[in-house]
Amino acid sequence: MKIKITLAILVLFNVTIKAQEFNVKINGGPSGILYDSTIGNGKLKFGGGIGLGYTYFFSKNWGISTGIDVVYNQNTFELNDGNTISTYEIDDQTSAFEYRVTPTKYKEEQHFISAAIPLLLQYRTAFASQTQWYLGIGGKILFPGKQTVKASASELQLSGYYPDLNLLIDDLPTHGFGSVSNWQDKTTVNLEPSFLLSAETGLTFKIKEKTQLYTGVYIDYGLSNLAKDIPDLNIVAYDPNGIDNIQANGTTGNKKIIQESRYLSAGIQLKLGFSLAKDKQQPVQPITETVAQTEAPVQEAPVSKQKAVEAVPQKTELTVTERNYIEKQPLAFEEIGNTSVTPELSVRLDEIAKILKSNKDTDLNITGYTCDIGTEARNLEIGMQRAQAVADYLKNKGIESNRMHLFSKGQNEPLVPNTPAENKPLNRRVTLVLVDVK
Repeated sequence: MKIKITLAILVLFNVTIKAQEFNVKINGGPSGILYDSTIGNGKLKFGGGIGLGYTYFFSKNWGISTGIDVVYNQNTFELNDGNTISTYEIDDQTSAFEYRVTPTKYKEEQHFISAAIPLLLQYRTAFASQTQWYLGIGGKILFPGKQTVKASASELQLSGYYPDLNLLIDDLPTHGFGSVSNWQDKTTVNLEPSFLLSAETGLTFKIKEKTQLYTGVYIDYGLSNLAKDIPDLNIVAYDPNGIDNIQANGTTGNKKIIQESRYLSAGIQLKLGFSLAKDKQQPVQPITETVAQTEAPVQEAPVSKQKAVEAVPQKTELTVTERNYIEKQPLAFEEIGNTSVTPELSVRLDEIAKILKSNKDTDLNITGYTCDIGTEARNLEIGMQRAQAVADYLKNKGIESNRMHLFSKGQNEPLVPNTPAENKPLNRRVTLVLVDVK
C-alpha cells in the first residue's frame, strides 16, 4: 500500500512540474468596508494591492490557483446630523447616568492593510493564436490588520442625564459635559478574519515564450462582518476630568450605528504569468553516413518464385532512395488538434513499414510537432500523441516497438514561420529519422 501511495505522489509531482505557472499581480479599485447603517453613510475609497500566485493546470483548459495577496483598503463613514448616541456610564462620584453625544458633521477616515489566501478554479480557452479568455471563481480567506480611524466633527455636544434625579447636565466642562468645537482624534479598531467570495475574468496575451500577460477585472465580497460587535460603546469616550482631551472610540463595530460591515473590493487587475513547465529533453539527431550504393526504386521488380524451402535473403543496408523516402518528407497532420493517422498517411506508412522490415539493423526516431496555437505544455502533449499514432500504426504493420523512439518538440523548431496563418498547417507534422544500430 505504501508503495502505491509513493508512486501516486511521484506521478502527481511529475505532472505538476510540467503544468505549473507562477504569477505576480497588481490591482486597484474601490476597496474597504461596505457599511449598512440607518443613521450614517459609508463610502469606499480607492485601494490597491499586490500578490504572488501559483496555478496548476491539470488539463488544457482547467487549473487551480492559490497564493497570497496584500491589499491596502480605505473608506469613509459620516454620521447624519441630528442623531444622539447614548450609552450608560459611571461618573467620578460613582453615580450611573446616560451619556449622550450629539455630533455635527461627524466624519471618519478609515484605512487598514489586509492579507488574503485565495483558492480559485480557473478556466481559460484559446480563441486566437496569442490570446485567451480566462475566468477564475472561488473564495479567499481574509486576514485584516488593525483599522486606523481618524475621526473629526465640527462640534460635539456632550451631556449626561441622571434618570434618578430627572436631571440633564450639558454645561459642566470640568466633569466632562459641554460643547467641543473642531474636534478630531485617532484610534484603532480590531477587525475579524472573513471568508470572501471571489471572481476574476479577462484576457491573456502571450508576450513571449513562457510569459503570459493577464488583463481583466476582479471582485471580492465578504460573507461575514469584519468588525467585532460592540453593543454598548459611544463614538467618543466619557472623561470625568474634563472635555479638553476627548478620545475617539470610532463607529466600526458599534451596533447602535452600524448593523453590517462587509468587505468589498473590486477593480482592474494585471498579472504576469511565468510558465515553469520543463521542456522535454530532445535527442541528438544522429548523423547518417552516406552509403556508396547505386540508387534503386522503392518498388523493386517482383522476385521470381523459388522453392518454399529457400529463405528470402535479408537486406543488410537501406538504399539512399529508401532513406530519402522515409526521412525527407514529414508526415502531415494539417488539421488543428488532429492526432490520428489519415488515409493519405497510411499509404505512405505502409511503404515505410515494408522498408523497415527489410532491414532489422535500423531504428526509427519519431518526433511530433505543432503550430503555435495553444499553450506550450499542451502543444508538447499533442506532438507526443502524433508521434505515438505513427508508432502504433507501424507496430500494427509488424515493426517492433523497441525499434521506435518517440519524441515531441511541440511548437518549437517550426518548419516555416507561423505567420501568416496559412503557414500553420505545415508545422503540424511528424518527422522520421533513421538510426543505424551498430
